[in-house]
Amino acid sequence: AENILEAAKVLAEIAREPRQATMYIKDLEGREHLGDELTHDLLAELNRSFITPIDREDIFNIAKEMDSVIDRIEATGHRYVMLGIEEAPSQIQELARMIVAAAEELVAMMKSLRNLRRLVAENKPVVEINRLEDEGDKVYRAAVRQLYSGAHDALFAIRWREIYDHFEETLDALEDVANIVEGIAMKHA
Repeated sequence: AENILEAAKVLAEIAREPRQATMYIKDLEGREHLGDELTHDLLAELNRSFITPIDREDIFNIAKEMDSVIDRIEATGHRYVMLGIEEAPSQIQELARMIVAAAEELVAMMKSLRNLRRLVAENKPVVEINRLEDEGDKVYRAAVRQLYSGAHDALFAIRWREIYDHFEETLDALEDVANIVEGIAMKHA
C-alpha cells in the first residue's frame, strides 16, 4: 500500500508537469517492479504458511487487486509519453489528487486490517475511497463531455479520452481493493 501511495504521488507529479513525464517514468517503473516483487514475496509466504490471519483467498485477492492498482498507475504515466501529452488541465490534476488521497486511505485501511472489528465499526478508509471514486466519476464524466463538445479536434479528443480513462480506471481499481477489504472485515467481525 505504501508503494502504491508513492507511485500515486509520482503520477500526480506527471499530471502537474506533463513535460517532465519521461523523467518520472523510471521511478514509476521501479515502483511497479517493486510491487511485483512484494506480491511474489507475499504469495510465497502465503504458500509457506499453515495458518493465516484471514482466508488465503482473501489475501490473494487483495494482493492481486493491489498489483492491478500499481499496474494502472504505471500504464497511466506511460500514456503521457506515448501520446506526447504536454498540458496539465485542472480535471487531470484533480483526478490525480483523488488517486493520491485514495492511496493514503489504502495505507490506513491496510494498517487497520490488524483489527477487523474496528475496521467494520469505523469503516472510514473504505467509505472515503468509495467517496473519492464517486467524485472521480463526476470529474471524469464532465471532462469527457467537454472533450466531445465540438471545441476540440478529433486527435485531441482521442488522446485525452485515453488519459481520462486511465485515471478513472485507477480510481476504480483502488475502490476494488477497498471493497475486498470491506468484505473481509464483514466476514470476520
